[in-house]
Amino acid sequence: MTEENLRTAIDRTTQLHEAVETHVASLIPYPEKRFVVSFQAGLLSVDHARGALILIANGLGTSALSLLRPQYESLVRGIWLLHSATDNWVDKVGEPLTVESAHRANEGPMLAEMLKQLDASDAPVQLVEQLRQFKDMSWKALSSYTHGGIHPLARTLTGFPVQLAIDAMRNSNALVCIAAQLTAILTGDSQRSMPPVRKLHVDFADCIPIIKPPAQS
Repeated sequence: MTEENLRTAIDRTTQLHEAVETHVASLIPYPEKRFVVSFQAGLLSVDHARGALILIANGLGTSALSLLRPQYESLVRGIWLLHSATDNWVDKVGEPLTVESAHRANEGPMLAEMLKQLDASDAPVQLVEQLRQFKDMSWKALSSYTHGGIHPLARTLTGFPVQLAIDAMRNSNALVCIAAQLTAILTGDSQRSMPPVRKLHVDFADCIPIIKPPAQS
């Protein structure tokens, strides 16, 4: 892989982000707290992806990879809030931010527990499996980047490989597509909001891993 390959991947990922952001900006979540807070978690996940892309484009690959973990966690939390969280937890994370509300929200389930609860929920089985596979394949390395472990320290000595940067963007893009799917569902009008999301899988097949597009409704 060459720097030209990297530039092409950055350009295509930028186009994907622009398409997602344009569509998501047209969406309004169904006016219930569960839908609204889940929608905000999806937006946060996309924001982390955008930050990672900007860092990669500026040669800061190790910093970029540290954002893939919160990108993933925000997405899982959004899906958990929709399908598994109790009304009590929805109320807690939907409160205005204060010292007290932050303390209450921090007592919530960790990532592994959210995934376990999603297994027993009405969430699409394929979606939960995709989330679990991402964690199984990436978690240790992403945690290392997030916490300043051996992976980022080694990259400061050897440099950041082009292929790793491209792979990171592709993995991040897969999460972006799932977040776009989540926000579309949360409008309560998937017949209108989902077709552009399905189109992403066609238009940007070259810069996302092979994932099954959302089913027709």
